[in-house]
Amino acid sequence: MLNYSRAHPGVRALLGLALLCPTFAHASCGSAFCTLMTDRYAQGTGEPHLGWSLDLRMESVTQDRLRSGSSTINAADITDEEAIERHTRNLNVVTTVGYGLDEHWSLALRVPVVHRDHLHDLIDAESGLPTTSESWRFTRLGDMQATARRQVLSDDGRMAYALIGGLQLPTGAIDVRNADGSRAERALQPGSGTTDLVLGVAARRAVGLVDALIAQAGITQALNEREDFKPGRRLDLSAGWSHAFSQGLGSVVQLNFRHKERDSGLESEPDLSGSSTLSLSPGLTLGIGHASTLYAYLQLPLYQHVNGIQLVPQYALAIGLTSEF
Repeated sequence: MLNYSRAHPGVRALLGLALLCPTFAHASCGSAFCTLMTDRYAQGTGEPHLGWSLDLRMESVTQDRLRSGSSTINAADITDEEAIERHTRNLNVVTTVGYGLDEHWSLALRVPVVHRDHLHDLIDAESGLPTTSESWRFTRLGDMQATARRQVLSDDGRMAYALIGGLQLPTGAIDVRNADGSRAERALQPGSGTTDLVLGVAARRAVGLVDALIAQAGITQALNEREDFKPGRRLDLSAGWSHAFSQGLGSVVQLNFRHKERDSGLESEPDLSGSSTLSLSPGLTLGIGHASTLYAYLQLPLYQHVNGIQLVPQYALAIGLTSEF
C-alpha cells in the first residue's frame, strides 16, 4: 500500500472546498462563511486515521460589492429598494473535531463562532435618497454540524471513496438585535433556525508520489421551517489538485462551484436570495512535526450570479492548523 503521508506529510492540508458547505453563503445582507474541508481524507493520504483529529481555522470574508444578476452595480443606481446594503464583514472561527472509529467509519463535529459587522442605509420613500443607517455587530455561536463518513480505500491505496451524511443543527441564534432593539433580518442571523440534512460523496486519487486529485459533491436541505423562514437548498461541487515541493511544503488549488436556491417563508426575502458562484482557491501548506499542518488559502470568485441585489465578496482568506492525535 502506498504510504502517501510519508512521501509528503506537508500536503495533509490539501485545500478542500467544503463538501458540506463549501464557498460563500450569499444573502441579501451578505451573511457569509468561507468553509474548507481540511481533514485527512480530503487533504492527505486518503488512508484512515484512528483516533482524534482537530482542525482550527480562522476565516475573513468581507462582502462589500453590490451585485445584480452577474453585474456589479453602484449604490447610486438603487432607487426602488427600502435599504442600500453597505457591507457585511465576517470574521469566523471554525473548529472541527473528528474521531476515526476504524478503517471505514469516522465522525466529525463542526462548531462555528461568528463575528459579524453589518451596515445598511435606509432609503426615504419620497426622495429615494439614503436617510439613516442601521448596523449590527455581534459574536455568536453558529449552526453546528454533525456528520458520519463511510470510506473505502482501494487495495493499492491510490484510490479512496467516501459517503458522508449528517445534520446541521439549529444551535445559532435567530433573534439577534442591535443597540436600537431592531432584530436583524433572518439571513443575517448567526443561525438559520432549521435542522438541515447533509449528504455528500467524495473521491480521491493519488498521482505518483507527490500529486493527488479529489472530487466532491454535496447537498444541504432544510428539513423544516422555523418562524416563517426556510433556507434554500445548496448544491456544492469541487475538484482539487495538490503537489508537494518537499516533505514539509505543499501547494494546493481547487475549483469550486456552489448553487443556492431562494429562501422561502414570510420572514425570508426570496427575491433577494439565492446565487451561483464559481471560485478558484489556491493555497499553501506547511507540515509541523509528524501530525500537524499549517495552511493558508485565498479564495477568488471567478463568476457570481445573484437573484435581485446582493452583497458579494471580492475574495476570502482562511488560515488554520490541523492536527491528529
